[in-house]
Amino acid sequence: MATKQRQLDASTLKAFENAAAGHDGVMSDPSGELIIKPTTAAEISFYQNTLAEHPDFAEMMPTFMGTLQLGSPASAPSSTAVHEPDKITQAEKDQQLLHGAKISTETAIVLENLEHSFKSPNVLDLKLGARLYEDGTKADKAERLDKVAAETTSGSLNFRIAGMKVWNGSTFDTYDKFYGRKFNAQNVQDGFATFFSGLATGLKLEQAQELLETILAEITKVRHMLEKYESRMYSASLLVVYEGDSGALDSLMSHEPRARTEERAPTQKEVRRSIVEEEEEEGEEPVAFKVKMIDFAHAQWAPGQGKDENVITGLKNVEKQMDQLIGKLEQQ
Repeated sequence: MATKQRQLDASTLKAFENAAAGHDGVMSDPSGELIIKPTTAAEISFYQNTLAEHPDFAEMMPTFMGTLQLGSPASAPSSTAVHEPDKITQAEKDQQLLHGAKISTETAIVLENLEHSFKSPNVLDLKLGARLYEDGTKADKAERLDKVAAETTSGSLNFRIAGMKVWNGSTFDTYDKFYGRKFNAQNVQDGFATFFSGLATGLKLEQAQELLETILAEITKVRHMLEKYESRMYSASLLVVYEGDSGALDSLMSHEPRARTEERAPTQKEVRRSIVEEEEEEGEEPVAFKVKMIDFAHAQWAPGQGKDENVITGLKNVEKQMDQLIGKLEQQ
């Protein structure tokens, strides 16, 4: 994930309306290639430290382009100031319930838009961890997040569906965070089945199986990387994107066959080759899927504290859900 230089005019930004989950206030550039997300100093630091110290893990993150000063609410196209609770409208309250309040900052992080290279991107946001807050969090917020975890698969499986959108052939079906909160450990597989339902109409059986296996391999790669380092990534997410347009997906899978291997972690040689190949690419070619870690406002590298089992356990359980989907296809 090399940092790329790009000129960006804050006055040309527009609201990003395609997110499956996340906070309000996210914007994009006119081309749609970039995401501009109001952020904290901690998240900026995490991206910078990762590039400098863990470039292999940086490959598992959206490409970091730098930061952008949004300016004051009077001059910026989208204010990042937070209204006082007693002054917001009911519509604004509903928006905050769905997406979270805007972060009070004039600094944004500029990232690649992971959906940009897809014709009709299906997007799944999986919030990782049973504990969703870092040390020092206010007691009332920690209590609220503990309650959410206890009532959802965050507590039982160390992950939950935070949101998703699925192309139905003519428009997107959107599933907000409350959709994901209704599942338990026994039926969360239904959410994964819904997200990948388009494979049944867009691909042959063996192609669908191949795509699921390759996505699973990428998830496993992320887990292996986290097992390699010591970190704490509270409230981070795993984002899975795949092509929802059946014609485009069939074309991509027909031209780029991939095989599943028993050991899904990459070798160091493969990681280095992947980095070199990506840096050599001039433009972004269409791909069938992407798997990335996102949302690092409460993340840090933590030497001496051991592996982040809070997140690693969640990834292992996501892998189990993928294995179940693949197993069902194999039985057909």
